[in-house]
Amino acid sequence: MKKVAFITPTFPVLSETFIRTEVDAINACGHDVCVMTFKKNKTDDIYNYSIYNIGDVFNSQFLKKLSLRRVIDCLKFIYSQQSMPKASLFWYSFKMASQMAKHNVQHIHAHFAQHTCSHGIASAKLMGVSCSFVAHGHDVYEFPFDLDLKIKHSDFVVAVCNDMRNDFNKIADGNIKLLHCGVKTQLFKPHTKQDQETIKLIFIGRLVEQKGVKYLLDALKPLCGHYPMTLDIIGTGELLKPLKEQVAQLGLAPYVRFLGSKQPSWIQENLPFYDCLVAPFCFSHSGCVDTGPVVLKEAMAVGIPVITSNIMGCKEIVAPGTGYLVEQKNALELTDAIKTFVTLPIERRKEMGISARKNVERNFDALKQAKVLSNWIETHTVKQ
Repeated sequence: MKKVAFITPTFPVLSETFIRTEVDAINACGHDVCVMTFKKNKTDDIYNYSIYNIGDVFNSQFLKKLSLRRVIDCLKFIYSQQSMPKASLFWYSFKMASQMAKHNVQHIHAHFAQHTCSHGIASAKLMGVSCSFVAHGHDVYEFPFDLDLKIKHSDFVVAVCNDMRNDFNKIADGNIKLLHCGVKTQLFKPHTKQDQETIKLIFIGRLVEQKGVKYLLDALKPLCGHYPMTLDIIGTGELLKPLKEQVAQLGLAPYVRFLGSKQPSWIQENLPFYDCLVAPFCFSHSGCVDTGPVVLKEAMAVGIPVITSNIMGCKEIVAPGTGYLVEQKNALELTDAIKTFVTLPIERRKEMGISARKNVERNFDALKQAKVLSNWIETHTVKQ
């Protein structure tokens, strides 16, 4: 099987566990893998594969394998793109290609459709190997750069939801595929739900505009104090202070807790003890949006229903009977959905959780998703 190099801006990143999940799953499929990153964060985690800082080592033997045709192909791509300094793109791609050639990489898969993708395509052309990229949201809808060119020069492109795939097809002709990010279902396991007086809601994510937390707080105002519920907010970000002020202004302090960011292990251990994940994602003013939120699948995997917005991949993740979909930025609809959930009999809430788990096992299991990606990697040859 082909050795695969995953290119990331930074690795590992707490809010980007979907990258490690995919790398681990492709490794589990039988591929030898490595991660090439521009910034390697310190971590105590143990990995079954190597993580390299791009440009740390130069493999002089690579010069002997270079052909004039490959260099010309690389330069044609570099001079066609407009988003990056051409000399810098060539130099870093050249160094990265030399590193990957040393480790016998045969396919390059970049996460995000920005500079990682550009470097991946340029490096693949120098090496004469196949390449692909997967887009996630801000790189398509907030800060898109040379998307048409990247689609045309990749052997295949992965969209994480149907809307993104349709948008890619409008941008350029290319080998565009649909594959939702997966979840390690063996790590996210349901626990037996106990009957309790208070319904425990949870939000998990960065505290930024596109997460829609302000609408969640507005939605809770008419409910808290009238229905037995609490909300724990997991995460931090630029909106932490204004959101805390909003909680105080709305009189929600007895019902809402800000618990800060948590490690994935905390999420795996504690998420099953909540009753519902509420994730009112929305488009930010700049166009940023969550296209296929993994947190929805993690919640459903541990057997808790979700309430989220009917945008992008969210509407493909939440199947009937596993949660509720509401219009984005609509606090009134969100209030109604939360009220409907908290007034359900516990047996009905348990049934929804069971259905949610089955939905994830059937459609979003990380190993199943990786087998699909593995097949694409194995069967696609270098684009000429």
